[in-house]
Amino acid sequence: MDEKTIGITEKVIGDTLYIIESAVSSTAKENAYDKLKRMILSDIKSLEIKAS
Repeated sequence: MDEKTIGITEKVIGDTLYIIESAVSSTAKENAYDKLKRMILSDIKSLEIKAS
């Protein structure tokens, strides 16, 4: 079964309280940084194709 580590963070910015819940999967194949990087690079490539 997929075990997850769950974290909760509270952050106040100005008059707004943000509550961030995060879960880390023990079966994940990539971390959040690598996933976001891959998604951004993929989006850039698709924009370059559309522009040409």
